[in-house]
Amino acid sequence: MPDSSLCDPQVAQQLLMYRLNRVMAVSGSLVIRLCEGGYGITRREWGLLMWLVQQPGLPPAALAERLGLDRARTSRAITSLCAKRLITREPQPGDQRKARLAPTAEGRAVYEALFPQVRALNLALLDGLPAADVAALDTALARLQANADALRATQGAQLPRTYRLRGGRAPG
Repeated sequence: MPDSSLCDPQVAQQLLMYRLNRVMAVSGSLVIRLCEGGYGITRREWGLLMWLVQQPGLPPAALAERLGLDRARTSRAITSLCAKRLITREPQPGDQRKARLAPTAEGRAVYEALFPQVRALNLALLDGLPAADVAALDTALARLQANADALRATQGAQLPRTYRLRGGRAPG
């Protein structure tokens, strides 16, 4: 029986973010193994490649936004995908940050081979859920994303910044 304490969590295991993270950690590890073991790309690189196959020409800032990544990590992934010849970067005159990115033929081939496998993992994750539950989950996830975006917009500036390269705590 599912835990019904999402509305009033009393322990960490009842927190929505914890539970979503656990699902992602377990299922995401399978995607990581497919990406890294089968195609020599990271999950982050896979995310960029997926978006670029679907929307070629996206600039780096738009990719970062769509994937929820900071620009530095996005830039490293772009550099790596270019080195692997899976995408191309065409700088725009006068501003390197406004480069247009597109998958190469090799990048499209990786996408065409990998996407069906990732799709199958996603479908297996939903296996056994009635169609009505899947539809309700889809609606709930859209609402949760809207809530998360609103929280970031209203509370993000009030929270302390992260200092990951300096041990995780603000200097002080």
